[in-house]
Amino acid sequence: GRVEARFLPFLPQASYDELLWACDLNFVRGEDSFVRAQWAARPFVWQIYPQAERAHDAKLESFLDLYCTGLDPALGVPLRRLWNAWNGGGARPGTMRDSWAALAARTSELRRHAHIWARTLLLPGELAANLAQFCEERLK
Repeated sequence: GRVEARFLPFLPQASYDELLWACDLNFVRGEDSFVRAQWAARPFVWQIYPQAERAHDAKLESFLDLYCTGLDPALGVPLRRLWNAWNGGGARPGTMRDSWAALAARTSELRRHAHIWARTLLLPGELAANLAQFCEERLK
């Protein structure tokens, strides 16, 4: 009774970003939405596009290694399990339910982590400025 799912038509990018900002938890699919969900600074679950020979599994695990760094295992473990189950990672029956229950009890920590993560993405600076600086240094 506390979860609401709505199916929406495709939206212009600006409206999609506003939708991500308005939600308590976002389920996104694909790389573009994955990036936008991180910038939205809201908890999210990414459904990665499947690739040949399950190459996507390594990509998902690599991201989770970064994203879960420093998280209390009581939060990081169910978060990883939920993401893996959502991506068809061969989880045992009940994994989604159990992981969801563990995370639902810690939503304020999930929100705080999402905000911290979004701020860390800003640390390296803007890509275009960094690229220009890189080129300038190489041309000297």
